[in-house]
Parts: sequence; C-alpha cells; structure tokens
Amino acid sequence: MPWITPTETDLLARLSGPELAAYRSAALKAGQADPVGAILSGVVAEVRGYVAGHKANALGPAGTIPDTLLDAAMALAVARLPARLPVTLSEARKEAKRDALTLLGRVSSGSFFVAAPEDGEASAEQPASQVELASGDGPYPESSQLSGLF
Repeated sequence: MPWITPTETDLLARLSGPELAAYRSAALKAGQADPVGAILSGVVAEVRGYVAGHKANALGPAGTIPDTLLDAAMALAVARLPARLPVTLSEARKEAKRDALTLLGRVSSGSFFVAAPEDGEASAEQPASQVELASGDGPYPESSQLSGLF
C-alpha cells in the first residue's frame, strides 16, 4: 500500500477553487502565512499519530499517510480551514469530520487495518509504546498493609 503526501490538489477535490481561495485570504493579518500548508501539515501529523497509536502499525516516510486514510485526512482539513472565520460548518462536513475521527480511532485501536509501508519506506520514527511494564524486586506487602484496599 502506498503512503502518500496529501497536497492542495487533494484538498481541491473536496472544495471549490473559489472557496479555498476565500479561506486562504480571509482574516489574514499583514505578514501572516497562508494557513493551508500549516493545516495540511497538522492533519498529517494527527493521522500519523493515530496510526502510531496501535503497536502493530509501522509508519511510512515522514510527512506521509496511508492512502486509505486520505479521505479522513481531507475531511479534517476541510473542517479546520474555516476555523478562523465566523462561519459554521455544514452538517455534511460536520458528519464527515465525525466519521473521519471515528475511523482514525479504529485505526488506533487496531480494528481498522493499515498496511505497512512498502519495503524500504518505513520511517525511522517508531510508534510510542502504550504499555509500560513494571516489576518489583521487593517483598510482597503484608495483609495488614493492604487494609482498606479490599
């Protein structure tokens, strides 16, 4: 399965050109950067975080996501673009965002399969361990020390 870098072209498949241009230029202060690149980068990082959330998943190259999660990523990006403006998301876009977050939660729990990157594409980043093993070499506590616990 290929891992891809989401682009503005992917976003334009979900928004009209004039709509994207309006989000891009509205509410910008002098010297403020175009928000599209930052939003896409943030969404990519979030999707990668969900993928890394399950220990069986391997991450692809930095800045990429599984192609099967592109629609979810774009739903999140579309929902974030108007955040700086006094507009309300349509019900369809709110539902798409909820569906995307549900799917990403399934990825993180392992109930939605994400194929590993192709050979040689794996990232040096490794998913963080979700379980920390603890052990102790000391003696077990006496029952008198456990009063109130049982």
